[in-house]
Amino acid sequence: MKKKIVLLALVFAMLVTPAFSAGATRDNSVGVGLNLGTNTGVALRFGLGDFDILSNIGFDLLDSFSGDFKVSGDVAASWNFYTIDGGRGLQFPLTVGAGANVAIDFSNDFSTDLSVLFPIGIEYNFAQLNADVPITVYFRFAPGFSILQNSDANVEFDYGVYLGAIWNF
Repeated sequence: MKKKIVLLALVFAMLVTPAFSAGATRDNSVGVGLNLGTNTGVALRFGLGDFDILSNIGFDLLDSFSGDFKVSGDVAASWNFYTIDGGRGLQFPLTVGAGANVAIDFSNDFSTDLSVLFPIGIEYNFAQLNADVPITVYFRFAPGFSILQNSDANVEFDYGVYLGAIWNF
């Protein structure tokens, strides 16, 4: 029973945190796009000035190849820790972050997975060259560890891989 309450609280926090942060953005940036990878679906980005809230809602692509269908959602805070200067005004921010992933398996046995992830990534914003193209592309690798696997407490290595594009408003 305690696991279900903790899981429901985490899912609620994952859904509510981006909604609250959208109203609190200091740099007025919100982005919506497509995320491909371990969590394939809709990507959301909410800029908070010093850091961003990143959220993805979709399905677990890698598990779908083995016959499992998992609806997956994750949320992470991401900071720009270094920017690579590519010359000619091109900049590639390197980001680090911390977040969580929840996946619900709707295939044979209804079960839940919960992981803590630490995304590391690189981004490029096309608006650097043309302000009429407010698209950011990114690649992130998120190593971490699972807390729940198939609704059982089990701590072991986990990861996420994300490739996507976001239209910034």
